Amino acid sequence: MSGTILENLSNRKLIGVLTTIFTIQLASFIIGAFITPAPSSPEQYIANQCVAENSSQFSVVRDESNGPINCKTPQPHEQGNITFVFQMPLPRSGISLDYSRWMQNMLTLIIPEVLYDTRISGDSPPGDQFINASVVLNVRLGVRNIGDKTWKEYYRKDNLKRTITCRIDGHKRKQGINYDCDLIQLFELQSLYYDFYLINLQFVSNEKSSNFGFLSNLWMVAIHQNGGFTKIWLALKLFFTFITLTTLWWYWNRLTQLGRDTNLLEKTLIMLGLGITQLNVPIEYLSLWFDIEFMSFLCDIRQGIFHCSLLIFWIIFIGEHLLDDVRRVGLASYNKQLFTILIAYISLFIFESTERGIQVVDPFYSIWEVNSNFAMICITITVLFAIGYFIFLSYHLWLAFRNISTKQQSLPSMPTARRLIYKGVIYRFKFLLIFTFVCATSTVVAYIMGQVSEDQWYWDDQRSFMSSLQWSSAMFTTVFALWNCYVITLLILYAPSHKGLDTDGDEMAVEFTRLTDNDRLGEPTARISYSTRSKRSLLEEIATKQNIG
Repeated sequence: MSGTILENLSNRKLIGVLTTIFTIQLASFIIGAFITPAPSSPEQYIANQCVAENSSQFSVVRDESNGPINCKTPQPHEQGNITFVFQMPLPRSGISLDYSRWMQNMLTLIIPEVLYDTRISGDSPPGDQFINASVVLNVRLGVRNIGDKTWKEYYRKDNLKRTITCRIDGHKRKQGINYDCDLIQLFELQSLYYDFYLINLQFVSNEKSSNFGFLSNLWMVAIHQNGGFTKIWLALKLFFTFITLTTLWWYWNRLTQLGRDTNLLEKTLIMLGLGITQLNVPIEYLSLWFDIEFMSFLCDIRQGIFHCSLLIFWIIFIGEHLLDDVRRVGLASYNKQLFTILIAYISLFIFESTERGIQVVDPFYSIWEVNSNFAMICITITVLFAIGYFIFLSYHLWLAFRNISTKQQSLPSMPTARRLIYKGVIYRFKFLLIFTFVCATSTVVAYIMGQVSEDQWYWDDQRSFMSSLQWSSAMFTTVFALWNCYVITLLILYAPSHKGLDTDGDEMAVEFTRLTDNDRLGEPTARISYSTRSKRSLLEEIATKQNIG
């Protein structure tokens, strides 16, 4: 065989590949920006305050037949024995709404409404005033489906500790003015399986700071994934699952026809193909029929597997094409780089396990409330190793470009066959390297775009067109399609080519591992094996390949 498909690819076919990639990217952007709704939606709730007559039963403020249940209206300024009740979702225009299993997950945050009290804080010095108080809560989470008569207790958490952090500006310190309080995470559900949710929350104790005022009420923000986004997102994953799985099978079939063991780069490509395929498989469909309480945790692990395989591929891809004088033998030559990647992802996995992993059995758990120092250590280790990885990768990218420039300067003085071979290898490497750079840059830019408020994308008063775009959804769909196109292109272009077979069944095999200034045609780093063909016919065939460089 005469190398990979990319070595035998004409400019016309390469333009066709680029056009296909651009078309898929444009289609994914249009789907995300104009068709798909926002990935998530927040809903605000204000607590209904009740005095429970029976502490063992749920306090319900809206019941389809009986009205409020186990809920007496408290007296003004009453602080003890108050149950804060949240019933979700809220009805709209008199119509009772329910959650859909397409919404997948929900995160709830509470905001305390604390009023400034001059009787407590009047003697404090002038200026801004702060509250940093630890509170202990008893929380019960109830669930119910359409048709159920009673609420079922889904989870109960006693003695839940949270920290209330508030601030009020000095010029606002007047009786009855609200403090500006931070959001407090209450719980996170990784599967939104039920139609209705009920929260009963009670303050058990309050280690108040010296400036803690009057707690008048609680607000809650519930953030859930949009069902419309989930449907389109899973449809895209299903579509790319068939494509990547088919491409991976086709690539493996090509390798088996070589009659030799696969090399390191080919094994890494298979690993990368398996990584993107397992990420594509839409197992989220199972949550439509089963209450899979660990779904978000599982999705994070799958995404980490793909990113880890991608970083490993980049290291080996650049190392195998570095064009230097270093001999690299197998995976052992990349031990230091692989160790850096594994340490970073082990730290991320530990952090993820102590956050969402524990939330599988305790949805009220938050590592930031329990041990924020441990969380910061895990994140810091990951960031430091990530910085080291990208410094190392950038340095080797520079080395690769420098070595390529050196090789190109010596091309005119080489024999014809050797010059064409070198041009094919350099061309292949540059193409994939630029594609890799575009993928990484697009991911970073898209992530920044998703973090910026959509209002900042309006450059003038004509907001009608820009307001119709969903930038966050476009980021998800476009980047997801970009990584799939990247892996699929690698598998296709790096597959062994079937061109070059002669009529006698003999084949011309051009195999590259590493090219140095001391290469000769007879050396194993760039070898051409042929049997019945003459050197003249071989050179003619190589010279007739269309526009390799």
